[in-house]
Amino acid sequence: MNMKSKKTISVVLSSLFIAGIFAGCSKKGGSSNTSNGVTTLKVAMWNEPSKDKNLDVWYQYGKKHSKVKLEPVVIPEDQYSQKINQMVAAGNAPDILIAWECDLQNLARGKKVVSLDNYISKSKVISANDFIPAVKALKDLNGATYGLPYGYACEILYYNKDLFDKAKVSYPTNNWTMDDFKAAAEKLTVVKNGKTVQFGADGMSFAGGWWSGIGAQGDAIVGKDGKLEIGEGAKKFLTMQKELVSKKVIPAPSADSAGADLFASGKAAMTRTGSWMVNSYKDLPFKWDIAQQPKGTINYNTLHTGMYCIPETTKNKQAAWKAIEWLMGDEAQRLFSKSNANPSARPSVAAKGDWKVQGKNGPSNWAAFDEAAKSGKFGYVLLPSGVTADSVKQFEAAILGQKSIDAAINQAKKSADEVLQN
Repeated sequence: MNMKSKKTISVVLSSLFIAGIFAGCSKKGGSSNTSNGVTTLKVAMWNEPSKDKNLDVWYQYGKKHSKVKLEPVVIPEDQYSQKINQMVAAGNAPDILIAWECDLQNLARGKKVVSLDNYISKSKVISANDFIPAVKALKDLNGATYGLPYGYACEILYYNKDLFDKAKVSYPTNNWTMDDFKAAAEKLTVVKNGKTVQFGADGMSFAGGWWSGIGAQGDAIVGKDGKLEIGEGAKKFLTMQKELVSKKVIPAPSADSAGADLFASGKAAMTRTGSWMVNSYKDLPFKWDIAQQPKGTINYNTLHTGMYCIPETTKNKQAAWKAIEWLMGDEAQRLFSKSNANPSARPSVAAKGDWKVQGKNGPSNWAAFDEAAKSGKFGYVLLPSGVTADSVKQFEAAILGQKSIDAAINQAKKSADEVLQN
C-alpha cells in the first residue's frame, strides 16, 4: 500500500480543527500532560480510529490502563508528512509519531527520534528476534532501531484463474521467475484485428511495482549512504517491460495510467500490486489467487508500513515506550490485523491469521504473504517521494521510446542526487 496511499481517512478534518490540534501540542518539550493522576500521551496518525470499539486499539488501551490515556492526533493524509516534520522542527511534536518510512529516515538521521534498542532489549512483551527480516535490515542501515512497524503491506502477484484455465496455462507459484511471468503473459494475451482485447498482465498501475521489479533484478534501490542505487537491475527490468509493451502483452504506461483496473475488469490476466488490494478484490466475480512476486536474480518486493517512534522532545519517554510496547504486543497487533487486514511484522502474531480477508472466489495461497515478508525490503519507500515520482517518469519515458533506457536510469539517479542534497 503503498499502505498510506491506499487508505483513506473517513472524516476530513477542518482547518480550524487542525489548528486546534497543533495548539494542543504547542508547548515545547513534548505534549504529554497529567490531570487527576492520568497522563495523556498524544499520538500522531493519518487514519481515523476504528469506529468499532472492539477493534479500536486506542480505546482498548484506555480500558486497560487507568493511569495513561492515548489521544489520537489525526492529520489528513495529504498533509501528514509536512505537518509532522513541521512539529518536530518546532519542538512541539506529539509524544508518539506513526512515521512514514521516508520521514523516519530523516528523523533518524537528524537524531530527532530516540533509539528504541535499549527499551526492546529489556522488554518482556516483544523480542528483537520476532520481527520480519526487513526490520533488522533497517536497523543495520540506520545503526539503531528508531521505529517499530505497526504492521506491513507487501507487493504480490494477482492472477485470474479462469483466464489461466481457459488458456490452459499453469498457475503461478511462489517460485515463479521473471521468465515464467513473461512466458505466461504472452500466452494469456488475446489479440483481435490487431488490437489487444485481453492483456497477459497490466502494466504498472501501482508505481511501487517498478521498484519491486528492479530490486528483483539485483539493484539495492537504496544504498548504505541512503541514496538511490540502481543500474544493471533497472536496465534488465525496463528492457523486459519495454519488450512486453512492444508486443502488446501489457499496456503502455500512457494507457495504463488512465485509472482503469484492467485486472478487476477481466481485461488483464495478472497484476502486480499491493497486498491491500486483497480486500478490494474479495468480491470479484471470477476465481483468482495470489503468488509471490516473480523472482529475478533474487526474490524482492517492497514493504509498506508506518513506524511507531518517540520524538527526542517527548517529556515522558518511558510512558511513551510502554504504550508502544503494548501496541506491539499480541493483543493490539491482532486488533490492528483485524481492522486493517495487514499482517503483523511479528511473525508469531501474523501466524494467527487475523489479517486474512477471504473472498468467495479467492485467494487461497496465503503463503505468498509469508514468502513476501521473508524477501521484502523497505526499499524505495525510504526515499523522498519526489525522488521516486521523478524516477517513474523516466522509466515510463524509456518504455515509450522517448529516451534510451540508459539515459532514463542516469537521469533518475541525477535527479535523485539533486533532491537528496537539498
